[in-house]
Amino acid sequence: MGHMQAALAAPPFAPEHHARARAVAEFLRAHDAWDGGEFVTLTIGGASNVVIDIGIRMLTPRELFRAQGFPTDYVIEGVWDGLDTDSPNWRPFARDVQVSCCGNKVCPPLAEALVAANCTHLRIEEQGGHAAEAMEMDA
Repeated sequence: MGHMQAALAAPPFAPEHHARARAVAEFLRAHDAWDGGEFVTLTIGGASNVVIDIGIRMLTPRELFRAQGFPTDYVIEGVWDGLDTDSPNWRPFARDVQVSCCGNKVCPPLAEALVAANCTHLRIEEQGGHAAEAMEMDA
């Protein structure tokens, strides 16, 4: 879950907005969500507004990886092929490949945090075991 907030900063509806506003109306008509006029309009605070955009910005691959705890220098843009040759070649990954890789990873800091939270008894036993071994070696 996350908090989302929108602000209404409506510039004056001008001819350059007409094509986009018509596309919004056509999209909503196609999904039985609008049966009004040429443009989708909303009245807010007594002012009539024309809807010209219903999209949201998707997170970039880098933002997705950072949200999962990967370091900034973690390479997601591509891979070097032929590093064992005299002429290695950089092969970039398409954006959709980068996004799909993000969903298929577990970042080390997250794994470490989960293990630390759920297996503290193992850590205590391990530390105690090493201390006992060191004491035996000194004797």
